[in-house]
Amino acid sequence: MKKVILTLTIVMVAFIAAHAQSTTTTAPQDKENPNAPVITFENIVHDYGTVQKGGDGNTEFKFTNTGKEPLVLTNVTTS
Repeated sequence: MKKVILTLTIVMVAFIAAHAQSTTTTAPQDKENPNAPVITFENIVHDYGTVQKGGDGNTEFKFTNTGKEPLVLTNVTTS
């Protein structure tokens, strides 16, 4: 019984992890409002390579609003 529960747990975690990965670079446009703002990033991944001890880990992610209405960013946090 323990093996069955363990196997189901591993399958569920693998399924959730597989669906959590997203590579879209633009937010989907709102179907109710065709003029809704759309954020488009130049790059969504930054490879730092080898970072020296005490090195600067800052980078910029450049984006543009490709929609027709203003794009308002609220509650922006880093990870």
